[in-house]
Amino acid sequence: MGATAADYANRSGYDPSFLVPGKRDGQVFLPTLSKALEVDATRLTSDAKSYLLTYYHYSLVMHRQRRFAIYSAANVDFSGRFDMPRPPDRWLTDPRIPARAQVGAAMYQSNQFDRGHLTRREDMEFGKTRTEALSTAADTCHWTNCTPQHAKFNEGKQLWQGIERHLLEEAIAPEQFRAQVITGPVFDPKDPVLDGFPASPYPLRYWKVAAAINASGKLFATAYVLEQKSVIAEFGIRGAPEVPFTPYKTFQT
Repeated sequence: MGATAADYANRSGYDPSFLVPGKRDGQVFLPTLSKALEVDATRLTSDAKSYLLTYYHYSLVMHRQRRFAIYSAANVDFSGRFDMPRPPDRWLTDPRIPARAQVGAAMYQSNQFDRGHLTRREDMEFGKTRTEALSTAADTCHWTNCTPQHAKFNEGKQLWQGIERHLLEEAIAPEQFRAQVITGPVFDPKDPVLDGFPASPYPLRYWKVAAAINASGKLFATAYVLEQKSVIAEFGIRGAPEVPFTPYKTFQT
């Protein structure tokens, strides 16, 4: 039996005051959609005026035509993070919007696309207890939080994975780390289409904004845009690579 909308009642989602509880200064609000994007936002089946989907510590808005998230915004707290093995991902359809409004497993079969998290699973591995942290991390495995990212891009130490680790694991001492992270694809009318999925062109570029309180107690934010166009052009989309063991910098001979 699948999940129902009622099962999500306790998921409070993204908190704008996460960095500065109880204060207005220093809050990081959710992105404001343009009028055109607001028209294209996927509405909840229970409320035609609402389009925000809330999960444990993160929220997102879906694009009605593209069927991917416009953005995914998360609270990250490494001070309560647990170091634990990662169980197999169990991807879920969100029952609060129609299933047809979400791109599922079929798009990630027999090709080089990873199921790319927008809000990282690793960033949600925190909570008051280990059980809570496991539930929070597992909540990132919704198709609404997933986009097609080429394996070389998603796992690239100098690309998407590299910038995520640089931002969220190497920049600040883990026990002091709190951040607001907002991530999304760049929807371009010229984005390519995968065979069989004409209604959902896959994004070639992604953006990420991270905000935190710096050593002086001031709100600091930075932004990045990364693209996977060159990786796709080099390695292709369909099937396994012709040469499975590709060079790793200067170490392979």
